[in-house]
Amino acid sequence: MAKKQNGKKTVPIVIGAIIIVCCMIPISSSLFGQTGYITEITRSERVGGRLDEPGRPNTYWWSVDYTFKMQNGKYETGSVQVKGDAVSSKSGLSTGSSVRYIVFAPSINSPGKGGMDGSTVMYVFCVGFGAWMIYLGVRKEKPAKTPAQRSREYQAAKVGMENLTPIVKTKPANRNKSATPVSVSVGRKMFCKNCGIELNNAAKFCNNCGETQQSSQQTSVSEPDWDSFEYDDRTALTQAEADELAATATEEEYLDEFDLINATDEGPEYYRKVLAIVRWRRANER
Repeated sequence: MAKKQNGKKTVPIVIGAIIIVCCMIPISSSLFGQTGYITEITRSERVGGRLDEPGRPNTYWWSVDYTFKMQNGKYETGSVQVKGDAVSSKSGLSTGSSVRYIVFAPSINSPGKGGMDGSTVMYVFCVGFGAWMIYLGVRKEKPAKTPAQRSREYQAAKVGMENLTPIVKTKPANRNKSATPVSVSVGRKMFCKNCGIELNNAAKFCNNCGETQQSSQQTSVSEPDWDSFEYDDRTALTQAEADELAATATEEEYLDEFDLINATDEGPEYYRKVLAIVRWRRANER
């Protein structure tokens, strides 16, 4: 797999480098080269078949060779392809026409006065495209974050709970999401079955959310269906609540809500659900 990835990255790098090298030659000649002047048109030959361009019938490509005199007095040859009709290239080249050339490689030359003309601008854009291709090859792609990672990052940014007990990343085998009522003994403390706040044992209603409470005199109670369990889903955990959850929740209790916690970026409100479940269980197990 790693070799395939390296191959995919090498292709745009090679293509980009070739584009840049090919385009920098005419750019260097046009912008940084010196100017010579044609002394003779040595050959003008029609090449290829008729083009029949719209508005230009009977059009052909012509190959034109020339000799030009450099600034140091020496002579060099050049060649260019231009469009013309069936009997003439009509290149506009003649004795005295300008030729731009690179001093250290005068064989790389082209007719014209140089400067930032239309063809040079096109080559500059091509260099930019080549650089972009190389960037695609050398850049490092960041690995995609799992939903669990995004949930924990969101939670830490909102509440500052960097030390919260980490969520297990592997889904437990043969997990049954349907809640089975379990009969447990009732302890001396009483907590709201809706929001989890501690209540007086004789309280019939929660003074926080108003939920009707079961009597503390009952000897057993069935564990709620956690999939439809109502809880405060509007408030993120405080640091104290996060510490309480980390200290009291078991790994199994985290796994009970594994799918919910990892299926959304809104992590804190589901941790609050786990906290409410844990409080309910602690209250009814004592």
